Amino acid sequence: MAQNTKNIELRLQDVDVLTAGITAEFVISILDFLLFHRSQIPFVYKTYKYYVNKWDEDNHKENKQESFNHYQLQKQRSLAKETKDAISNMRELIRRTFRGNKAVKSLRFLFGNNTFMPSESYTVHIPHASISKYHGDLHSMPDGPMNQTLLQLLTCEELYSLWSTELKATNVFLELELLTSEQEQQVDTWKLFPKDVISQLPRSCKNVHLHLLHVNEKEKSDLQCCKELTIYEDIAILNLHSTDVKDEVCIEETEQKTGWWQADVIVHGFRAPKFDLWSS
Repeated sequence: MAQNTKNIELRLQDVDVLTAGITAEFVISILDFLLFHRSQIPFVYKTYKYYVNKWDEDNHKENKQESFNHYQLQKQRSLAKETKDAISNMRELIRRTFRGNKAVKSLRFLFGNNTFMPSESYTVHIPHASISKYHGDLHSMPDGPMNQTLLQLLTCEELYSLWSTELKATNVFLELELLTSEQEQQVDTWKLFPKDVISQLPRSCKNVHLHLLHVNEKEKSDLQCCKELTIYEDIAILNLHSTDVKDEVCIEETEQKTGWWQADVIVHGFRAPKFDLWSS
């Protein structure tokens, strides 16, 4: 059983309608946050991606130099590019999983040499019951709600108390818990393979659970206004929203059927060398 377990609530405020696409973007932002603050990339992802992509443009303009320093430089740039590409692939995998299944219960990012002995584990719990099934794959949203959610992580004292020691460059693995049902056993297995059992965390592993909570004050006020309408009273009299006990049991059993999957995308952390790699 893992020690140092922390449960942290992240409220998704000012999000009127929570869709699978928007939820995926929140998860991707958490991944970017963890990669930077746990020293797996030297800059935030957008800046890191900009510098690495800029190297490709500069390579077409520069003349090749046959020297040991140039070889070292190109080697480090190649490693940095591999890390950038792996992060990009993991981000896309998260998007496609939410888009294809829309039944993601949780995701787990494991930091360590392998999935059996990770140093740190971050499980993101998804409010799948709050995700709208009627708004398609809407994923665009203002930066405000996203920044507010990340600000909760930046100001979380419990989280930073676990980060008292610096984490060396290591591997980052992704595991996903997907909801399944007897009627819908097909899962979009793009770069995913099933796990018979979830990986058990060692006692030394720092175990963090991030619970996404959808808070929509606007929806509450809209419902209160609807209750004042006569048609709402008629529906209440007809008792159209009653649910049979058998249906409730069936729904509960369906939601409990989950399966764990592991992504074949692995991010290898990149630690910049002592010499100036970015302005060379």
